[in-house]
Amino acid sequence: MGAEERKAQRTAFSGLLKAFEAWGGEGDADLLVDWLANELDVDGAPVRLAIADWAPALDLLARAREARPGLPESIDERLLAFFRMLLRFSKPDGRPATLTADLEPADAVRERLARLGDAFPESDAARVLGWWYPSREVEPIPPPLPAWSSPDRVLGVLRADWTSRGDLVVFDHRKAGGPTRLEVFGAGQSWLGDSWQALGAGDVKTSVGKPLSWTTSSNADVAEWTFRAGTLRVTRTAVMLRGRKIAILADMVEGIKPPTSLETRWELPPGRIAEPIADSRALLLRTGVAGASAQAIPLALPSLPYQTDRGRFGFEPATRELVLSQAATGARAWLPLLLSWDHARHRKRLQWRVLTVSENSQVCPPETAWAARVSWGRTETFVVYRSLGPTARRSFLGCSTSARLFVGRFTPEGDVEPIVAIKES
Repeated sequence: MGAEERKAQRTAFSGLLKAFEAWGGEGDADLLVDWLANELDVDGAPVRLAIADWAPALDLLARAREARPGLPESIDERLLAFFRMLLRFSKPDGRPATLTADLEPADAVRERLARLGDAFPESDAARVLGWWYPSREVEPIPPPLPAWSSPDRVLGVLRADWTSRGDLVVFDHRKAGGPTRLEVFGAGQSWLGDSWQALGAGDVKTSVGKPLSWTTSSNADVAEWTFRAGTLRVTRTAVMLRGRKIAILADMVEGIKPPTSLETRWELPPGRIAEPIADSRALLLRTGVAGASAQAIPLALPSLPYQTDRGRFGFEPATRELVLSQAATGARAWLPLLLSWDHARHRKRLQWRVLTVSENSQVCPPETAWAARVSWGRTETFVVYRSLGPTARRSFLGCSTSARLFVGRFTPEGDVEPIVAIKES
């Protein structure tokens, strides 16, 4: 975290402390009203505070609410919106989706959420707590939508449901100069986080991220954003396939002067072990929990682990990062990583290959369009396609699409069932 970012967060928190003291000591709610108006967006998400600081800030606001009666009704509405947002960005055990917050004891997390639930006992947020902590009695009302992304800042969560085993991908690129803050959580475990670094190990400065697109449906959640990394433009994509225990994380890089090599890094949480998979370039991620594993798959590289000039994929113990390096032969390149956390799926043979993409019967170079097929055994196969240049109707593996981003299931009958199809905006 840079000095300016730390200063902004200290300023936000110190402003809240002053507002708390003004209300508790003098009964003046103006500073609280101003803080909520300036530091929360229209949906209740903090503009500057790090995700790890949301819970302490909300706890302080709840204490202000309890300190004396008479707070304006508008403050209650803003607090409830903030509460919903905290839950969206929390794992099912109540901890915020930032690994630095994992040091807080589980009992303390539960007690704080219980206080917030008691403050809004008939709310949709309290309904979520009833699922996470079944001993709580709550009103049977519809819960808030679990997935969300800011239209103004790169901050969001891909999430299908509120169940105690629910999967989520959290991303935060609100600040310039550093990586995307990230956590991928699935099957009760954190698999990646808390940084996603573009183009090297921190030596390239990045700009503030700008949201490009957000799509949520019963099939998948997809977020895209862009930023500058040195002289290059990076378009970052995060996809979660709902109910399939799969996420795709990818960088499209533009402005390349080939030939060169590009690199993307994902940090591993403490306690995660990265191991080779026999006869594969993918890596197996494990924890100390029996029956839990994830596969990290570099889709643009060959499946078999032979020597190649197309790139490399591995784990750096010194930095605890997965490192994907790819050779770039054109002005644009795509660096995709597929993450699977279905332990039963991992018993099947994993294989993948890059596909030929054609347009008007001509083969497209990789700087124009790219596609791959990934399979576990003979019954579970997916295809992933990305248009890197202007979109056009193109074909691969018998499938034709004009989408910018396409993910589909390849059926045993040889058909491709669309799961994600993002058109050009």
